Amino acid sequence: MNLLEKFEKLNNKLTVLLEENKELKQQCKNLQEENEELKEKFNERDYKNLQEENKKLNQHLLNLEKQKEIISQTLEEYKRKHKNLQEENNNLNEREKHFKQHIQNLEKQKNDQLEIFSQNLEKALGKLELDILDEVNENDIKSLNENNKSLIDNYDNDSIDYIEDPFAKEAPNEGPKLAPQATMTSPPKKAPRKKSVNHLRSWGSHGEIRVVVGLDFGTTYSGFSYCHVENSRNIRTYDMWPENLGNFKTNTALQYDDSYNTVMSWGAPALAKRPNRREKNISETKPVELFKLHLGNLSENLRPKLPIDYKKAITDYLREIGKLIKEAIERSFPKIDFYESVLLILTVPTEYSEKDKAIMRECAHNAELITEKCSNKLQFTTEPEAAAIYCMNSSLQEYDLSTTETTFTIVDCGGGTIDITIRKLIGNNQLGEVTESTGDYCGGTFVDKEFINFLRKKLGDSAIDSFINYHYGPFQYMVQNFCKYAKIPFTGDQSEYRPYELDIQECAPNLLQYVNEETRFKMEENEWLVEIDYDDVKAMFDPVVNKIIRLIHLQLSNAQEECPTMILVGGFSESKYLQKRIREEFQHRVKNISVPIHPTAATLRGATLYGLSLKNSVDNFDSFHYVISSRILKYTYGIKVRNYWMEGDPIERKIRDGRIDRFHCLARRGVQVDINEEFTTFFTPLSPMQSSVSFRIYYTTEYNAKYCDEPGMKLLGKLTIYLSGSSQLDKLLFGFSFGQMEFAVTVKNETSGQYFRTKFDIDV
Repeated sequence: MNLLEKFEKLNNKLTVLLEENKELKQQCKNLQEENEELKEKFNERDYKNLQEENKKLNQHLLNLEKQKEIISQTLEEYKRKHKNLQEENNNLNEREKHFKQHIQNLEKQKNDQLEIFSQNLEKALGKLELDILDEVNENDIKSLNENNKSLIDNYDNDSIDYIEDPFAKEAPNEGPKLAPQATMTSPPKKAPRKKSVNHLRSWGSHGEIRVVVGLDFGTTYSGFSYCHVENSRNIRTYDMWPENLGNFKTNTALQYDDSYNTVMSWGAPALAKRPNRREKNISETKPVELFKLHLGNLSENLRPKLPIDYKKAITDYLREIGKLIKEAIERSFPKIDFYESVLLILTVPTEYSEKDKAIMRECAHNAELITEKCSNKLQFTTEPEAAAIYCMNSSLQEYDLSTTETTFTIVDCGGGTIDITIRKLIGNNQLGEVTESTGDYCGGTFVDKEFINFLRKKLGDSAIDSFINYHYGPFQYMVQNFCKYAKIPFTGDQSEYRPYELDIQECAPNLLQYVNEETRFKMEENEWLVEIDYDDVKAMFDPVVNKIIRLIHLQLSNAQEECPTMILVGGFSESKYLQKRIREEFQHRVKNISVPIHPTAATLRGATLYGLSLKNSVDNFDSFHYVISSRILKYTYGIKVRNYWMEGDPIERKIRDGRIDRFHCLARRGVQVDINEEFTTFFTPLSPMQSSVSFRIYYTTEYNAKYCDEPGMKLLGKLTIYLSGSSQLDKLLFGFSFGQMEFAVTVKNETSGQYFRTKFDIDV
């Protein structure tokens, strides 16, 4: 076989092998494809099975979670019930303990009384036997009388005790928690709605109200507005003051004669007097000012020293301004009888107690503004409330904000004080109080005091003191000159400031004689001119303005809700610098910051509007409502009760028969109550042998008072009633309500049916 044949043979074998290899590869490929198909089929089936199993597991877990939640809720419910049962059990145990103690005390009292009766009976029998024998033992008779007196004394007091009753409608007694230096940090707790009692249903038997007068009696300035009830939109504000024409208020000041008996002048004429160069050292009677500060809670050391009793000053001022009120009404409404047809609304600061208001009522009566001390023709409202009413009827409507639930802040910047309150419109032209009002003594006159301090540094304390003491009229003239040319025009914009030069020789020539030699030399070099530049005036404003801003921050924080509107009222609110600082400070927090056209008249016009609301409410009793619908209590009110001394009570307070006198809280400070909503609670005498009981009502600024002799506790009044004389303990239903500015009390003896009502005759 040659090589060619061998090659062909091998080539054929190779071809066959290649064909076989190709077939094998194809078979392998086919097997791989089949394997992939089988694998895919297997994975899909397995995946579905796994999905089904996973779904079942998830459902099982969900069922377990639901069961767990149900079990947890059930467990919490059992825990809550267990806790309630524990509390009820503790209360029952405590009541059982008190009841046992009460039973023991009653048993002891009964045994003691029986022993006394037994002893008295034995002695009485002995006395009878001795009487028969005409042998009387004087010592035994004396002892018998003493024992009988002791027994009678045990029953013949007028104390009461509180009793729980499910039919009582008591006021909520939870006070708010306070932040440091804060009035309130949480919204007040709202008392449940109670029935309303109208204490102004009748104005008395002396005619119908035709004119309402709003009198704003301020610390430094006073004024009044008036309006006929048939034309309530035409409120007139008096501006014809002597030597102060065109202004809505005049100074609250009096100038007396040398004996301080007769008023020589009042208002603006009593203060500023143009200096007389010829006068050297003529002592004059100093005007009486700031006498209103003797009312309220100002500490004694901060009250001004007065040459006369402050009540006389208040009465004299009210009498003088009352003359203008009567003249204005006579001129505008000639046929109106002042005492029969005029309702007078007098504004008072928020912090005034019932006693302070009673003093104001007494002074108004002595000033011949009312014919009877208890006349309904005189009503009170607080200064912030009057300002809020005015803003509700003017500024809120102007900015289209007079919708229900609108919350707004009133910043009342007066001459002496600042009052800040947050109010809410609650429908039907009514206002509710969101927080307790806050305030301080940082009004516009404190800028004047900074000006005086500035002069003291320039001229010396001794010179200024002598000038004030001996030339008070010219001193006030100098202050008014500063106000006119420096204080009022000051805007805080340095580019607008015009330097103010105080010419001592022209404006206060009497001051020159009191300056010492060193200061005189310097002042003569300056030709007695005191230059007051921009920084000087700003330094006079800033301490006062900064304090006001801090108070606003505090009140807004207390509200704990958005207050989109702030309204500035009062004389000092006209200061452009104060307005600028407040807008800069609060523009990102308060959307609308506004000042009414006549901010000085806001309070007195608001008082007039308030009086109109009272008049309309009485005339339309079926649709009765007050413009001020609710307020937050400024005091904690309570009654003195006597019950048994318990373990834990101070041993030194334990009195006879194992009893103790306590302060039983009726309503706690910080609680919001509706006007004239009535709360009730039950009391009882200590013994059926008592002939009378007395309800001694106290008030305090403390939240958790325990006893009626604690510091700051004051007696509001006492109501004494006589009992039925039955052999049972009388059940006395005590009702109380907070009127527009009064605390009214009713007592119903449910045993005898007797009914009593009073508003207290406070000893002022």
